[in-house]
Amino acid sequence: MRKLSFSLIIWLFVLLFSSCNLINNKITFDQETFIEQKELWIKSNTKNYQYQLTASGFSTYDGTIFVENGDFKNDLWLHGNTCIDEWEDYSSIDAIYKTIERRFNSSNKKGTVYYTGIFIEYDKINHIPVKIEYEYKTAPLVMVDGTFHFEIGNFKKKID
Repeated sequence: MRKLSFSLIIWLFVLLFSSCNLINNKITFDQETFIEQKELWIKSNTKNYQYQLTASGFSTYDGTIFVENGDFKNDLWLHGNTCIDEWEDYSSIDAIYKTIERRFNSSNKKGTVYYTGIFIEYDKINHIPVKIEYEYKTAPLVMVDGTFHFEIGNFKKKID
């Protein structure tokens, strides 16, 4: 019984120590380039455009997103989830930038999922992210760690 109690105390100590790491998580993220590209995107004042979004992780999406006056208009779904509602955070370039920023800013919060890295490649002509990868870990006893991948391609501005 004494051996079992000692093992339980050690296990609880390890669990407590592990959960503390969730609070002070360090995240790999090139914030300087992110801010630069976001500001250039805003200055471009592009409001009417379309792009193909491919997303993979727990679920998938592959389709073309249409944006008018800076707002999501509709999508042409190819395969994956049939509803863009699940991917609302990626329904415009503005929404994508806000999502990346929100995920970075919330990465040090205690929770069941926390980010260890956000890696982005940019189209430096149009100032949009073209590849986004979120690396994440989970709280102790949650058995899933991994990545989410997003690719933005076939970006086309519509003449206003």
